[in-house]
Amino acid sequence: MPARSPILAALMALFAIPLAASAIAFASGTMPESTLPSPGVSDDSSGQFISEPARTESSTAAHTPFVLNKPKAVAPFPILLNELVRSYVHDYVNRPGTWEGSVERSRPFFLEMTQALRAKGVPDDMLYLSFAESDFSKRGKGPWQFNKGTAQKYGLHVDRWVDERRDPVLSTRAAAEYLSDLHDEAGYDWRVAVVGWNGGDLAIDRYWLLRGQNFDKFMDLLPGYTRHLMGRFMAFAFMARNSSIYGLENFDHNAQPQYHEVPVRGGTTLSEVAGSYHTTVAKLHDLNPAILRDRVPPYAHNYKLRVPLVRTALAE
Repeated sequence: MPARSPILAALMALFAIPLAASAIAFASGTMPESTLPSPGVSDDSSGQFISEPARTESSTAAHTPFVLNKPKAVAPFPILLNELVRSYVHDYVNRPGTWEGSVERSRPFFLEMTQALRAKGVPDDMLYLSFAESDFSKRGKGPWQFNKGTAQKYGLHVDRWVDERRDPVLSTRAAAEYLSDLHDEAGYDWRVAVVGWNGGDLAIDRYWLLRGQNFDKFMDLLPGYTRHLMGRFMAFAFMARNSSIYGLENFDHNAQPQYHEVPVRGGTTLSEVAGSYHTTVAKLHDLNPAILRDRVPPYAHNYKLRVPLVRTALAE
C-alpha cells in the first residue's frame, strides 16, 4: 500500500474524529436533540405565546439502536385566539350539532388516530385539522380531504371497490406522515406546515420566512382560504382542550375501540359477515367506510374488516 502524505493523513484524521464521536453517541443514545418550540395559547393583544408546560413521557426501554422506544411527547400546537378564531368558537358553541356530530363520527377511531399522529411526532392537536377540513366526514374524500394523487403517494388505495381516504385510521396514518414531511420542509414550524398542507410546497417557500413569534401578523398575511382553515382548526383544538368550560362533549384520547379486526376472504358480502358477528351491514359500513360496495374487494386475499366487539354487537 502506498505511503500516505502527511497532509492526506491529517485530512483523514479530521473526518474520522467526528464520525467516531457520532457513532459512540448513537450507540449510547446521547445524540443531540433539536429544541421544541414553546407550547401555548396566544391572545390577540400582542400575538405572543403564553407558555404552558410541555408534556413529558417516560420510557423504560433501553436507549440502544436495537430497541424501538415509545414516541416522544411533542409540544401542543400554538393556538392564537384572534378575532377570527373567536368567531369560529362562537359559531360552534351556538351550533353544537356540528361539534357533536364530529365527536360521534370520530369516537370509534379516536385512540388509533391519536396513536398514528404520535408515532410520527405530530401534535395531538393536529387531529382537529381533519375536523376543520370536513367536520370529520367519512364521505367523499374522507376526514382529511386528500386529493387522489397525494393519497396514493402516501400509501392509500383508491379504486372502484375501496377508497382508503374515507377510512379514519388509514387516512390519519397517511396524514401523519405527510404532516411530518411538511414540518421538516417548513423549518420545524407546525404553523407553516399547515400552510403547506393547504397550499402545497410552493406555499411553504412563500411563507417560510414569515414564521416567528408574532402569529397574529403571520395569520394576517395568509390567503383567505388558508386563514379560514387555520381559524377553524385552532377553534376546534381550543374547544377540545376546554370542552368542559363550554358544556360540550369531551374527547377521550385513550378510550379503547369497541371493535376488532378479522380477516375476511376477498369477495365476501357484508351481509355474510354481519350474520356471523351478530351485527348489521350498516354498522359494518360505519366501521369500514373505505368499502364502497356491499362486499369486500374480490382481489383481497385476507381483507382486515372491523367488526363490533361481541358485547357491543349484541347490545344493538
